[in-house]
Amino acid sequence: MDKENQIQLVGAQAVSPRSRPVAARVDELDSAATVRAYWRIIQKRRRSAILMAVMVFGLVLLWTIKQKPIYEAKALLEMEPENPNIVTVRELFQIENVTDDYIETQYKLLQSDSLARDVIQQLRLDKRKEFNSGGPIGAAADEQRVLQNFEERLNVIPIPRSRLVRVTFDSQDPRLAAGVVNTLAESYIEQSLKIHWDATQKATKWLGQQLDGLKIKLEKSEDELQKYAQAKGLLYLENDKGETENAANERLQQLQDELTQAQAQRYQTESVFRLAEAGDYIALPGVFDNKVTQDLSERLADLEQKQAQLAPSFKPGYPEMKAIQSQIERTRQLLEQQRSEAERHVADEYFAAVHREDLVKKAFAQQETQANAAAQESVQYNILKREVDTNKQLYEGLLQRLKEAGVSAGLKASNVRVVDPAVPPAQPVRPRVVLDLAFGLLLGLAGGAGLACVQERVDNTVKSPDDVGHFLHLPILGLIPRERVMVRRKAPRRPRFSLGHPRANLGAAVDAEGQDGWIRIDGGTDGFSGLRESFRVLRTSILLSTAGRPPRSLAFVSAEANEGKTTVCCNLAISLAQLGKRVLVIDGDIRSPGVQDFFHISGSSGLVNYLAGLGEWRSLVQVSNAKGLDCLICGPEPPDPGELLSSERMEALINDAMNDYNFVLVDAPPLLNITDGRILAAVAEGTVLVVKAGVTSRERAQRAEGCMAAVGAHVIGAVLNDVNLRDAGYYHTGYYERHSRAPNEREKASA
Repeated sequence: MDKENQIQLVGAQAVSPRSRPVAARVDELDSAATVRAYWRIIQKRRRSAILMAVMVFGLVLLWTIKQKPIYEAKALLEMEPENPNIVTVRELFQIENVTDDYIETQYKLLQSDSLARDVIQQLRLDKRKEFNSGGPIGAAADEQRVLQNFEERLNVIPIPRSRLVRVTFDSQDPRLAAGVVNTLAESYIEQSLKIHWDATQKATKWLGQQLDGLKIKLEKSEDELQKYAQAKGLLYLENDKGETENAANERLQQLQDELTQAQAQRYQTESVFRLAEAGDYIALPGVFDNKVTQDLSERLADLEQKQAQLAPSFKPGYPEMKAIQSQIERTRQLLEQQRSEAERHVADEYFAAVHREDLVKKAFAQQETQANAAAQESVQYNILKREVDTNKQLYEGLLQRLKEAGVSAGLKASNVRVVDPAVPPAQPVRPRVVLDLAFGLLLGLAGGAGLACVQERVDNTVKSPDDVGHFLHLPILGLIPRERVMVRRKAPRRPRFSLGHPRANLGAAVDAEGQDGWIRIDGGTDGFSGLRESFRVLRTSILLSTAGRPPRSLAFVSAEANEGKTTVCCNLAISLAQLGKRVLVIDGDIRSPGVQDFFHISGSSGLVNYLAGLGEWRSLVQVSNAKGLDCLICGPEPPDPGELLSSERMEALINDAMNDYNFVLVDAPPLLNITDGRILAAVAEGTVLVVKAGVTSRERAQRAEGCMAAVGAHVIGAVLNDVNLRDAGYYHTGYYERHSRAPNEREKASA
């Protein structure tokens, strides 16, 4: 069924709502057809495919057997962040992130040539045959060969999203494999420590040299600063913050503070003095605050109150009134005396504050003059002081780094840690016998299938009915199978032969009569039932090939010789005769006749005699050993066969024979190289092209079809001879039995 018919069929079924889309069903059908086509190709070329599979599997098996066991040792390492060559105490305990470039660098260092050479030297791998066998002789060549073998066996596999790396090594000796991995890890750690130590030593040496020079420079700057201070008479003191200050400035600052305090005190005493001068004793501070003054004031108040109480009752001369008056006066005198002393004390404090202020002002003025002079001298001093401070800071910094370098050099820790050391493996990793053989089998099967497909692509012969329709554009009338394929399983094994060769070497296995190697469908052997059915199908196709009535004269042609046209023509004649038809077989292949041998007919006169005008054709016709079948054999070989076949007598012979026989079958010569076959194809009512499957090339078959079209021959179809039905997809003769019953009924109706 072609693709267009498939689409129409699927489209008719797609009306169901539950059915799948038409395009999807067509794609599935195409895919299934493609798979079946490839499967048929593999079946057809199964010998080549099996041979390729066996060869590949055998090579893999041989290679696996010859392989020596290879053991793989593994170790797991952890890459910690590397600290700087000179680190601080804080950096020693600081957690750092490991960058990708750092980890990648460590991986490459593990695979470096220097590290590999170190391991080779330690384990004496250059003395082992496993690493140093074959190749050119010489120290440099041996070293390079051993190094190359070592690096090929070493694998460094980083574990994603971690600081871990897996190191593996392959060797024929499991202990050696584990020793190489462990030695590599130890050498890598030692190399890392050595690099760290060397860098620290270099840094320490450089720091020591720089420190010596800086120390001399610091001492020189301090000496210059001291000499300048002594020469200028500058005195600098260190404050509580550790800073040095000029003594003159410090003294000036102190006097400034003293002057401020003196002025404040003078202001305070002056205000009190002014109150005392104004007689405002009540506002004088300390007057009423005095205990004596307070007691006297209270006593005076009590006496005055008592006097006021006695005044209404007694006269002033009354003794008691006199005594009270006397006490009041005495108390007032004492109170006045206390006020005078307070006023005198305020005046003394005021004049003392004024005097102290004057003295401080004079001292401040003198110190200010000295400070201004010292400030002019301190400009250069400060310049020298800054240089001393700078040198001191550099010196202290380098001294600290030098101490830290000593501490760092004393540390023996490495940034690489062996998590899991390598142990000798118990089982080899190669060869993996089961996996290798399974891979060899799969590779062999794939190679066999590929070889079959390649052979099918390279093969340009006509092999199937599809090729006939595609390249020749002719209907296929029948498939003539190979005898070995069509024999039943219980039948005796027969030598392989083809209908394409006129005399296959069959011996006594051909049929019951043993007729000189020719295949005849009327033999007594049951093994030819499939062959008989194939000619019945061919007979049916010819009888139904045209509308109205079938062609009664048929020319059987082929592109070249030995393609089976004589056998096909004669067996078809037998099949038509078995249907009750009168059939005449004319041997038109004058250059290589075969009809006489096929039917075992004696005599030396035939078609050539008739065409040469030496008799009538009816008198030359001979009866065969098949009922209803007559033969006109070739006769003697003429000097110019083409001239005889192109005469009018040949066309008249075919027309006259159709009056006496139901079918006239002409065994015509091959079409290519000679013109005899084209002549007979042009005079017959129908022409059948016999193509030998797997032998006739597409180009020659197309040329043959073109030759028939050039002479106007009526080609009714092609017969594909020597078909391997098993390779083509038909597995037993029941195919013909099922498909030939209905055509047999139609044959009788057509007849």
